[in-house]
Amino acid sequence: MRVLAAALLLWTALPAAAASAYRLDAEASRVHFQLHALGWWPVHGEARAEGTVSFADAGATIDVRVPLAALRMNREGYRDWALSPEFFWAARHPQLHFRAEGIAHERLREGGEIAGALQVRGRERETRFVLLASDCVDGVETCRVRARGELSRRSFGMRTRRLTLGDRIRIELDLRLVAAP
Repeated sequence: MRVLAAALLLWTALPAAAASAYRLDAEASRVHFQLHALGWWPVHGEARAEGTVSFADAGATIDVRVPLAALRMNREGYRDWALSPEFFWAARHPQLHFRAEGIAHERLREGGEIAGALQVRGRERETRFVLLASDCVDGVETCRVRARGELSRRSFGMRTRRLTLGDRIRIELDLRLVAAP
């Protein structure tokens, strides 16, 4: 999600002679999510992001994976619940996946809304994110890209605890791109 935004910004900022492929720095790239319990109690989670961004005349392609094995939560016990069949069902679906293709160069440079396919719990849905300002400039070897979005738990089959847990999940991507060798 944020990876897509970062890739777009980097792609428009780089000169034509620059590298045509980038990878996410998995140690520095993070996906943050938040939802609310009982209407006000925030539940936070974080995981690393892996993937690639490639560029062509037709637009950028972003391919991001979030391995759930590295998931961290803000409270003890929440991690086990988040990995359970009630939420991510990590035993059956060990990663989240986002892919977007044909992203216009202008969108990367100017920011704004982007769309791609997000897969959670084996279900794929179109998801939109908003790219934020980036520190990407011409000729950079590394770049930070950020994006924000929301998704509905119900649309990905997470239907338990509807009375105590909100349906909306806020997602923030904080990605670092590095030129691929």
